[in-house]
Amino acid sequence: MGHARIMIQVLSERYFPPQVNMIVSQSLANRLQLPKHPIRATFGSAVDTAFIATIQNQTPLVRIHSRLAEKLRITDQQNLNVRYNPRNGALYFGPLLGILINQDVQGNSKQRFGMMARFLEECAQACASKGVALVVFPPEEIHLSKGFVRGWTYQGQQWNLTEAPLPDTVYNRITSRRIERRQDLQQKLSLLRNIHQIPVFNETFLNKQQVHNLLAKDAHIRPLLPETHPYHPKRFRIMLNKHRVVYLKPTNGSLGQGIIRVTASDGKWICQYTEAASTVTRIFPRSDEAFRHLRQKVAGSRSRYLIQQGLNLVKWDGRPVDFRVLIQKNGKGIWSVTSTVARVANDQHIVSNLARGGTLRKAGEVLAAVQAVNKPTLQQIRNKALSIVEAFERLSQGHYAELGVDLVLDQQGQLWLLELNSKPSKTDETVSPSTVIRPSVNCLVDYVSYITGWAPFLTTGNPEFRVRPDRTRRKR
Repeated sequence: MGHARIMIQVLSERYFPPQVNMIVSQSLANRLQLPKHPIRATFGSAVDTAFIATIQNQTPLVRIHSRLAEKLRITDQQNLNVRYNPRNGALYFGPLLGILINQDVQGNSKQRFGMMARFLEECAQACASKGVALVVFPPEEIHLSKGFVRGWTYQGQQWNLTEAPLPDTVYNRITSRRIERRQDLQQKLSLLRNIHQIPVFNETFLNKQQVHNLLAKDAHIRPLLPETHPYHPKRFRIMLNKHRVVYLKPTNGSLGQGIIRVTASDGKWICQYTEAASTVTRIFPRSDEAFRHLRQKVAGSRSRYLIQQGLNLVKWDGRPVDFRVLIQKNGKGIWSVTSTVARVANDQHIVSNLARGGTLRKAGEVLAAVQAVNKPTLQQIRNKALSIVEAFERLSQGHYAELGVDLVLDQQGQLWLLELNSKPSKTDETVSPSTVIRPSVNCLVDYVSYITGWAPFLTTGNPEFRVRPDRTRRKR
């Protein structure tokens, strides 16, 4: 068995001898150990019969008849991996990664995907450099009965609308909880996973209360969790009397939206929350007035709320700071730390989210500058984030390949887990201006090679090819 990196060239009928729909060089045929008889050609979910002829040259070009290309939904000038498996007589092109994204993030003709444009272009570039095909598609364009998706591929520095087979794996980058919860989408995702046996990773947003309850089962992680309860007026009073500062958070919130900070100080009750581009501060002289105001805000929200203990956090330049550790599965399917950054809150906001005016700083520099007793090292912060993710995977039922871990440090040097995020931000504001593909994108593509079964072969000389990836790696 052999492997090669090749370039696809789609040609019309006149370039092929009778009964031939694929032409490869003899050296490539030898390398792939292709037989003389017809074989199955596959790309994603698409399959058709290939009748191969060889020519005497050294080119890595694979010439494909336009009718075969149409059946496989494979396009011209694609740079792909290819290999032949003699056990089932199949010639595999790929792998094919599908990125699922909602239509309302689309920009315009010059920047189709708005703030996600740069990230998706980096994905396309990283995929091309490793012989991985990529298609970006919305939920509405998943056509399971016909075996294809309609989406965009990146060629010639632009996105082109095309049809592609059902991919070998799907990376869920839906940015809206409302869209993700839609019954039609959930049904499609279920069919992709269970009927078509296509892995879907980062398959859902996380619920803060559920994550807390899950991680509380682990004795080693439990000390990292601030006291947290579902919102109830009586419980809220108890929590405020106990901690003097509490946060009310939507269980399904993101980007800092809907968070309320309540402080009991000197016989006054201070309520702070974000509206538009600033933080609103309301001061109440009586507790019943504050509780009535908060009850109205919480009751008027579409999301359920939780109550979380406030913490006496370290500050950088007088502003709250947290540490975002991005943990991803690598090309061996093992969790590893990709990056660690400090997020410093805007002095007008109560949260450090970039969407609320927060800024990124180097984690090491901020950690060195903050004052705390028994302060952990940067490596200890990373190790703690890694242990949280490993515990979460062990206790949960989902399939995740990247998680953002938000940790904070209090004045006594203790680390606390604020949030676990299954959809870490990929907008342009999360990276510095550069033409270099960010490490998280390269790690993503490496994991795609792993989960689709290509990684062992691509990283070694001649491993055994697995027709289907090992689905037992993830719990369903």
